[in-house]
Amino acid sequence: QHLAADVIELKVGASYSCRPTNHVLGARLSEHGHANALDISRFLLSTGQWLAVRDGWHGAPHERAFLRAVHAGACREFSTVLGPDADANHRDHFHLDLGRHGRDGTIRICR
Repeated sequence: QHLAADVIELKVGASYSCRPTNHVLGARLSEHGHANALDISRFLLSTGQWLAVRDGWHGAPHERAFLRAVHAGACREFSTVLGPDADANHRDHFHLDLGRHGRDGTIRICR
């Protein structure tokens, strides 16, 4: 819709990694450490072009529109979605996880 091409591949920057959140020593175990998270850094289009989250988030209008639509859609499916506007640690990828937040586990985080 936004790019006049199909997405045919995703570049996973990280999946399972037994480590603390944001690699901060003493922090709680990241959802990556529970094999419950993915980081997506790039999208391969049917045109052969790669669209990187880092470049496209503030790139051409059609790239920005696509990446923001992906981010918004992910927020409907995952309990945690962090992108370039969340913090410096996520400036170049989308973090997606199914972690449970809040006392009853129903709080969603979309930044």
